[in-house]
Parts: sequence; structure tokens; C-alpha cells
Amino acid sequence: MNFILLNDPASQRQQLIRADHISAIQVSKSDRSITLFLLGGRELHLTHEESKQFLHWTKSHMHAGAQLQD
Repeated sequence: MNFILLNDPASQRQQLIRADHISAIQVSKSDRSITLFLLGGRELHLTHEESKQFLHWTKSHMHAGAQLQD
């Protein structure tokens, strides 16, 4: 079970998201903001900093998963 920790000091919020509760991801081309669609229908709009952290987490876990399949 993987969790994603998103911390944006500017917005003073910290979120711990269970990765397998994310059902879809939407990336806005205009400002590169990310919206996570969670199980149960909840939408989570990420701040710019949280979006950067989420992308970093995604890239690192996709790379790690590819290594496990080799």
C-alpha cells in the first residue's frame, strides 16, 4: 500500500493520500495544475507545489515499478 505525502507550506496544508484511492488524474495544459479524482467521487485540486510533488512521486514510482518487472 503506497501513500503520497503532499506538503505545501504556502497553503499551510499537508495531505496524505492513499495511492490506490486515485481513480483518475487530470492535468491542465494551461497552468499544469493537477486534479485528482478519488474513489467515492471526491475531487482534489492540487496547488502548484503539490502538483510538482505529485509528479515527482509518480515519476519515481513508475521508474521503480519498471525495474521490478525486468
